[in-house]
Amino acid sequence: MPSPSGISRVIVVVLDGLRPDAIVRFGLPRLGALLETTAHTLTGQTVEPSTTAAVLASLFTGVRPAVHGIRNEHGMLPSLVKRLTPLPRLLGRYRQPMFGYMRALPFGFRTIGTTLAARLGVRARFEGHDAESILAAARPGLDRTRRGVIYLHWPDADDAGHAHGWMSEGYAQAVRRLDESVGRVLDATGVLHDPETVIMLMADHGGGGTVADDHESDHPDDVTIPIVIGGGQVEPNLLPTGSSPLDVCATIPWLFGIVPPPDWQGSPLRSAFHPAGRREIRQVEVAA
Repeated sequence: MPSPSGISRVIVVVLDGLRPDAIVRFGLPRLGALLETTAHTLTGQTVEPSTTAAVLASLFTGVRPAVHGIRNEHGMLPSLVKRLTPLPRLLGRYRQPMFGYMRALPFGFRTIGTTLAARLGVRARFEGHDAESILAAARPGLDRTRRGVIYLHWPDADDAGHAHGWMSEGYAQAVRRLDESVGRVLDATGVLHDPETVIMLMADHGGGGTVADDHESDHPDDVTIPIVIGGGQVEPNLLPTGSSPLDVCATIPWLFGIVPPPDWQGSPLRSAFHPAGRREIRQVEVAA
């Protein structure tokens, strides 16, 4: 199926550690309202292991941890030698830049973080410590960037889950602040009515399944995630149960008319978009 016509910008927001049932249980107004106006699922499935490093590696490479080899933060450097087609490099071949806004790194990790991002092809900025401050650092980029991918990573729910336990009062307070930042992005960008922009919000994992303050297990509460897709060309509906970060990865180039590489293991979430206004997609030349 051809991709939507006229998409020039994709905003990807990873809501680290947000369990889908938290949206309803804690009455999150902005995320809750999105369930009426977007294509979404509250029964998405992350990759295993359900660690942030493993999931983000899959989001950025299109393959499962068994292929990319990253299971936690300690395995990141060796995996760079693997013959993969990272999402930012793929986009770069078609002159679609990717910008990343993430929390500030400890002093000793700043160089390695910047180096990893550069090798992947992401123009990264590490500033802030929560959704509000990371978004503040990203606002100039959101305002001026009309082409390419903007990636935001917000750690609030994960931090609170590890500190207080998932679904605790401390966690509830964190996800409410997270919801406020979602609202700020929607208001600042007008993305829900913009036919040229798509926003994709997703969690990397849940938490509190086997262990109250952790998430590295195959328990449903750890591996079930929300995925929400909004924009002027989005058709409000339910995405397939089991949609995953691999599918989010495959959807991003597809929105620009680029065929995902054949070694990627996800499929574009085509049902999220209006059937009218499609365009044919271009075959990508996979690097040897």
